[in-house]
Amino acid sequence: MRLPKSPIVPLVILGVLIGCASSAGSPSNPKTRTSSPDYVTSIEIQATPASNAYELISRLRPRWLQTTATGSLSGGGRSQVIAVYVDGVRVGAKEGLRSIPASSIKTMQYYDAGRAATILRGVGSEPIAGAIVITTTQVQ
Repeated sequence: MRLPKSPIVPLVILGVLIGCASSAGSPSNPKTRTSSPDYVTSIEIQATPASNAYELISRLRPRWLQTTATGSLSGGGRSQVIAVYVDGVRVGAKEGLRSIPASSIKTMQYYDAGRAATILRGVGSEPIAGAIVITTTQVQ
């Protein structure tokens, strides 16, 4: 059985494909990337009143600041840390976010522990819950 040829069907398919392609930003291009649970855009940062990175994250992605304890059921656990990177350099744990001015932040991204260990340098062997990667306006 053959379906009748209609010039409308290819146009509808083309329109759907173009709409899907243009609705999401490119993950490799921060200028067109859209926000997600693991990424904060410069537009969100500029629209959020905060004096430092910790306040920004507390308001925009509070889940990023949560840590869990590792260890045995008998309570001998060690707390995991959230590693913080600024422009590719590890600068410490989440407490250091308070010293990063919000006005200097371009974008922020969160990596869970597994991704952080494979993508970022300097993670080491300490137990981490994840990593917050900040790109500042100083980087071109």
